[in-house]
This record gives sequence, C-alpha cells and structure tokens, in this order.
Amino acid sequence: MSSLAEALKKRHDQITKHLYVGYAHCDGLVARVERQERNPPGCCADEQVWTFLVACGYAVAGEEGVLRLTEHVTGSPEEGPANPMIWFECLPISPRQREGATHVDLALGTIARREGTQSGIQIEEADSPWVCFCEMKWLSDISSAVSYDIHRNQLARVIENAVCFQRDGTYAERVYVTLVTPSIFRQSSVKSRLYQYKYEDYGTNRDRLLDDLEACALGENASSNWVYPSNLTKRVERHFSLRWTTYDELFADLPDSGIRPGLTAFWARHGNYQGRPPLRKET
Repeated sequence: MSSLAEALKKRHDQITKHLYVGYAHCDGLVARVERQERNPPGCCADEQVWTFLVACGYAVAGEEGVLRLTEHVTGSPEEGPANPMIWFECLPISPRQREGATHVDLALGTIARREGTQSGIQIEEADSPWVCFCEMKWLSDISSAVSYDIHRNQLARVIENAVCFQRDGTYAERVYVTLVTPSIFRQSSVKSRLYQYKYEDYGTNRDRLLDDLEACALGENASSNWVYPSNLTKRVERHFSLRWTTYDELFADLPDSGIRPGLTAFWARHGNYQGRPPLRKET
C-alpha cells in the first residue's frame, strides 16, 4: 500500500476542490505527514497535521463529505452553500482593537474569501447564513491571555469572532463553535485543561461567557464596513451554540475514499495518545 503522503499528493486536486487552505501550505503539511510516517509508532503531537488530515479525509469525498463533517461539528444537517467548502487556517476580521486576527483552525458554513486577501474570510451572501468555527486541540490547552489583555482566554476569543462574523454588518443567523479534542479530555472526570472548565462554564451559564466578553480590556473594532453587534447578549442567547466532538469520532466516521485506508492506518499508528483504546482493524 502506498504511503498516506503519496495518496494525498495524488489526490491533491480532488481534495482542494472542497478544501480551502488559507494561512498554511499544503506541500509543507504533506511533507510533515511524510516525515511522521517514517517515525516508529507513537503519538504524533502535531495538532495542525491532525486537523489537516481530518479536513482532507472529508473534503476528498466532495459535497457529501463536507456535509458529513458539518453534521459532526454542528449536530445539525445544515444545508451547505452552492459550493460547500472546508476552510482551514483562515482569518476573520478581529472584533477587538489591537488584537491580531484569530487563526480559525477549521470553519464551515456560508463563507467567502475576503477580496484582496489570501486567508481572510467573511459571510457569504445567502438567504440564511450560518457558520461553524472549530477550535482544534490535540494535547495543547487554550491560551489564557493575549498581548493586551491578561484575562482573555482563547475559547472566548474564538466564540466572539464567530458571533461577530459578518459581511458589511450582516451576521450569521446560526453560529456554532465546536471544540475538537481527543476523547480522553471529554470523557475523563480529571480536568487537566482550561478549556474543560470554560466549556462547562459557557455551556451551563451564558452569563459567564458574556461576563468574560464584556470584561475584555480591548475596545470594540469598528470601521466603515465592519460593525460590532449592537446587542451582543441577544446574539449569544439566540443565535449561538457551543459543542464538543472528538478526533476519535471524526476518524471513525471518515467517508469512503482513496485516502481513507491511509488515514485509518496513520490514526492507528500515530494517534496513540495516553488511554486511547485500540482501533479495530478494518475488514
């Protein structure tokens, strides 16, 4: 069987028809996969590689694959745009002054590239726009501060970016932010990551999320074609959903494709994080 890296190269055009790679380079990512394949079995700690492989595994199956990934991360059979895409490492406009653009690990929805940018994204014109931003964490934790605000945590930052995501003041009607981690962090009663606490806080009491957002030390961004929501509380309470899925589930449900055997083998060989149950061999 050919290597996963070779399979990714062979199907590059098929994959990128439904995968938009923004602030990253496909060739460099495939090279990192190739280097990892030469390593002995163990845990690959390259979070960006795992996210790239998930994106490739669903994008290669075309529109059906994008819609399957959408249902995993939103919990809803959201109708895709005319040309459904998976957006990898892209940059929405920051909702805060003096805060650099947030690198969104993975995004789906009615999304378009901002004119004049390679990685910038905005809402696509649609009758019922929606968006899902995925925060992917392999073994790392969310950051707990930014340069000008020592209390601002990364999950709150991604949520604010998603809730404020727009095109000339038109916002998404349905907003999802989905945490994606190894299953051990979702299932364990031991809490070793800040995102475990913040997910519980924000999921059970939206006032805690609003408190964190309103306490931000950075001013609200505003320009001639970008408007901070006039009623953030309403958008959070009526339009926003917070979810959590796992790499384990995403790899287990990969659609059939020419790269699925290589992805499954890579996951079995290099996804051996602590406590992960063995993956059943495909028959």
